[in-house]
Amino acid sequence: MAAKTDDKTKDAKKDAQAAPAPKKRLGLFVGAATFLVLGAGAAVMAVPKKPAPVPRLDGPFVARLSQEDLQVNLAGENGKRYLVLGLSAEFFAYDPAAVRNQLGGEGATDLLFTTRLTDTMLQLAARKTREQVEDPVQMEAFLMEVRAAVEPLLFPVCVGDSSAPQTRDSKSGLRVGESVMESSLRGLLHDHEITLDGARKTIRLDEGPQVKYSGNERDLRLTASNGEFTFVDVTGVDAEFSGTVAVGVQGRLRRIYRGQVLVQ
Repeated sequence: MAAKTDDKTKDAKKDAQAAPAPKKRLGLFVGAATFLVLGAGAAVMAVPKKPAPVPRLDGPFVARLSQEDLQVNLAGENGKRYLVLGLSAEFFAYDPAAVRNQLGGEGATDLLFTTRLTDTMLQLAARKTREQVEDPVQMEAFLMEVRAAVEPLLFPVCVGDSSAPQTRDSKSGLRVGESVMESSLRGLLHDHEITLDGARKTIRLDEGPQVKYSGNERDLRLTASNGEFTFVDVTGVDAEFSGTVAVGVQGRLRRIYRGQVLVQ
């Protein structure tokens, strides 16, 4: 009987010693799983965020430069001769629909653009004679002059999300200055930026010199490191804004096409 009891005691001890083994294996499994989860999380966190896509110009598009034919006086013959032109513009733009609206494509005419266009055409035509506009070669040269003069009217310098010189950027409160049409800056909107600190009242264009302002300036000149300059209105700047604002033009005028040409 004693021998049997000793055998039972030995078996019990063996069972007791063997029991913890599954817990060790379970612990190893849980540890490995935790490592895998943490590793996967670290891998996700290590993946860099993709930069925001840079807007690109769409086009080319074509639209009438004026919904009505333009009538302008020519040089010579005591101003009795005049030219009637129907012109169309080929352009690239970030927002072609906005350009068509500006040109009156949806029935609403931009009076500021129309007034500037008429004035520009009157000035250009006043330097041309009837013989010059009737000559095909000289007429092409005239249309190239028109393109160079009209592009700043169709695509003026804008800041941020403002779609026209009359409106402000919704985030910073910045807008272009009163002399913006005299700007030498003609780069695309997303190729240049203004760094603005509303609290410290400092501002600069690209890598140009930092300018201190008081907040009452409606026509503050900013100059980039390459000498290009533009003008801004800081009267509505948000004092809590600190960051960068895109500045530049919203499209390119590639070519002017003539439709009806009448010399009288």
